[in-house]
Amino acid sequence: MSERNVCRRCVELQQGQSRAGGRKPFIIHGAKPHYAPDIPFRVEHILLDLEVQPIEKTVSGTVTHWVKVIFPEQKSIRLDQIGLTIQEASVAGKKTSFSIDGNTLNIDLGENSLQPGDVFEFSVRYSVQDPKRGLYFTGPDPDYPHKRHQVWSQGQDEDSRYWFPTFDYPNQKATSEVIVTVPQGFTAVSNGALLSQQDQENRSRFHYRLGTPHVTYLITLVVAEFEAWQEEGPRGLPLQYFVAPGRKSEGELAFGNTPKMIEAFEKKTGIFFPYEKYSQAAVQDFIFGGMENTSATTQTDLTLHDARAHLDFSSDPLVSHELAHQWFGDLLTCRDWSHGWLNEGFATFMERVWVESNSSIKNGFPEGGFEEAKYYSYQDLKEYLTDDHHSYRRPIVCNSYIEPIDLFDTHLYQKGGLVLNLIRYLLGEELFWKSIQLYVSRHQGQSVETLDLIRAIEDATGRNLRRVFDEWVFQAGYPEFEVSYQWHHDQKLVELLIQQKQTDGQATLVKEGAVTPLFHLPVQIEMTCEGGKKQVQKIEVGEARERVFIPVQSKPLMVRFDRDHWIPKTLKFPRPKEMLLYQLKNDSDCMGRIEAIQELVKILDHDVVSALAQTVLHDSFWGVQAEAADALAQLRSSKARDALIAALSVKHPKARRAIVRSLGIYKDSVAANAILNLAKKDESYFVEAEATRAYAQASRAVVESEEAVENFLIAQLQKPSYRQQIQCFALRALGDLRGIGGGDRLRALETLLESTRRGRDMDARCAAVETLGKIAKTAALSQRARIFRVFSDLSDEEGFRIRMALISAISEAESPEGIGLLEKIRRLELDGRVRRRTMTCVDDLRSSATMPESIEKLKAALEKLEDDYRRLRSLFEEQKLHS
Repeated sequence: MSERNVCRRCVELQQGQSRAGGRKPFIIHGAKPHYAPDIPFRVEHILLDLEVQPIEKTVSGTVTHWVKVIFPEQKSIRLDQIGLTIQEASVAGKKTSFSIDGNTLNIDLGENSLQPGDVFEFSVRYSVQDPKRGLYFTGPDPDYPHKRHQVWSQGQDEDSRYWFPTFDYPNQKATSEVIVTVPQGFTAVSNGALLSQQDQENRSRFHYRLGTPHVTYLITLVVAEFEAWQEEGPRGLPLQYFVAPGRKSEGELAFGNTPKMIEAFEKKTGIFFPYEKYSQAAVQDFIFGGMENTSATTQTDLTLHDARAHLDFSSDPLVSHELAHQWFGDLLTCRDWSHGWLNEGFATFMERVWVESNSSIKNGFPEGGFEEAKYYSYQDLKEYLTDDHHSYRRPIVCNSYIEPIDLFDTHLYQKGGLVLNLIRYLLGEELFWKSIQLYVSRHQGQSVETLDLIRAIEDATGRNLRRVFDEWVFQAGYPEFEVSYQWHHDQKLVELLIQQKQTDGQATLVKEGAVTPLFHLPVQIEMTCEGGKKQVQKIEVGEARERVFIPVQSKPLMVRFDRDHWIPKTLKFPRPKEMLLYQLKNDSDCMGRIEAIQELVKILDHDVVSALAQTVLHDSFWGVQAEAADALAQLRSSKARDALIAALSVKHPKARRAIVRSLGIYKDSVAANAILNLAKKDESYFVEAEATRAYAQASRAVVESEEAVENFLIAQLQKPSYRQQIQCFALRALGDLRGIGGGDRLRALETLLESTRRGRDMDARCAAVETLGKIAKTAALSQRARIFRVFSDLSDEEGFRIRMALISAISEAESPEGIGLLEKIRRLELDGRVRRRTMTCVDDLRSSATMPESIEKLKAALEKLEDDYRRLRSLFEEQKLHS
């Protein structure tokens, strides 16, 4: 599992990607351009005075807005609302008439003579029972009797209207006040400072006020029975933490770095933490990783973890992301959703900034620092490239969508963060942060567009980066470099042929409606010669094909293209084996060693295997060890397998996990026996979970072990672990067993079916559902019918996670009979993420269903040829190694 329980984008969205024809257009049927609405009135202050009943699932009370008139001659005021019971409206304390038109509440301003600049207040008394969005009531039921009654809001993107009538769009900001009455024993958490808490008989009344303007989607309310504690942050800033009773020690592991993060972000932005306090509340069943409500972040309780999980899991990515939003997203907020990267791209980039700042020792291993930060960004790049290859390509700034949530993807998050890091490279450290500090100080408390950032950079540095923003933000894609190297001994010249392959030699290439340009930027070329002497040459690229000659005193031992890996790109850069081996052993940059691994894996001989084996065992950085392990898995030779077995003794659990995963690719008893001990017991939950599945995969070639493996996996289901990771991997491994879809492994199938039932752990349920989708793809008709009956039952169940797992499973099954279930889910679902996913899956299944039979046969024949090729290549390479 990933540490990245990211803010709004969920990893479930990356599962079951488009299967019919690869990349699809981002703009789908029903999408249209969106623009920020007019502002006839500017909101100054919002007061919510509410009573919340967590058990009865009711909210009732009054919302009052103080507004300033902008447009003249206004006769009514319009508010967004959905599903609310409006009982009364008043203007300046006097009752007035109102009407509801669809999702709009219209309040009559009467004969009031309101002129531009006038400020007045109006109130709406209302109630709502168990809102469908915006405010969520969770609690026990017959299947989950141990759940606690909790209430939490989630207003982004435009869901606050489901729990109070308001102007629900991010181009308005106001100060806010929340007064809430709850049953005694419950704690209410909201924005700003707690002004008072009054306990009366069976009720408690909390009064919060936030004095810094913010948008309505950031107004928060959390009501629950909490265990709470507080500490002082920088300059005495109150830091508050709220978790379910009995989970304080887990909360301390999750949130422990918060004070240091605040110090780091204050230093970088030049602005002290801008609110009266900062609280973090962990709640059950939260539909995102976290939500950056102003001064009061809400997070999933899935981020809480014990000491064993803390060996190789951290909440820091989530905590730092939501904290960064207090500046980028809350203090400065995108004016409309098309510029949402100014929220999410910045928060993702600041995750990396925290990693850089947090150079420390954790569990005996180095953590953080600049090297780890580079690898962190590399993981972001890989996620973004996967999305670009398999889903769609789009510009970062894009205003054509069905719902705003459509935009919350890796283009907004990962690419946005990578582009900010690129701008940092282009400007240099000092000028970049000077620009950011001007941008933040100039626009604090305001709504912003991308142009505001461009102008701040220009005003702070004198640099005009509009072409950079045009290419990287307003157009789509990234450079796909292919570089060839040649050494001219007589002239002592390095020749590089640099090509941008994302183009066809023209200025641009249109792909699915998104324009991918040629990219113009400086690239640092680093050459290392005898004695370790380094020479750095900066060149400007911007053509589809260009040749450069660089004078060097002696033949280079190593050549790096884009030293320090600043540019988001793909790179093919073959070099002589000796040069790559030198780079793997001697490059001080972790990304340089990884780059060498990626090229060396294309060369198979004794030297390469030996070098990779030494890297897995002895490299100083776990990320390089993991990449080398993956490369050894690709080589598919007995020598590579034995090197992985020897490396099982490495200490870093993240490296050991990668080694185990790589060994599972070798389907033989030698690999299986080596993995088994780690599957039985390891100090890390995640290594033990990975080893569970890897052991089953490695054992597949040993026919007589199939029943023993099945028994072992079913036994593993009984092991408790963080988020039931061991159980999840065991369930997925059951789906890998031969014959499970044909009834030969009926016990395994029954176990998977049983694991989908309500009452089971949600992580395990989702793993079982997704595994059943994989089985259904090739199952016998009777077994597939059973699986789809379970899918049909699950389609009636509410809950984001189980629905996303079900959609992925139906997509994986590639059966037209799933179309009806997907259409049913789409009709009933309010979550835009679910609706978009069902629409794309239905399109894929319909494309598959209408594919001519001859094409299906060709597809099957091609898959068989690919399998045969892989087997022959493995045999050839094995013989080559022993020759």
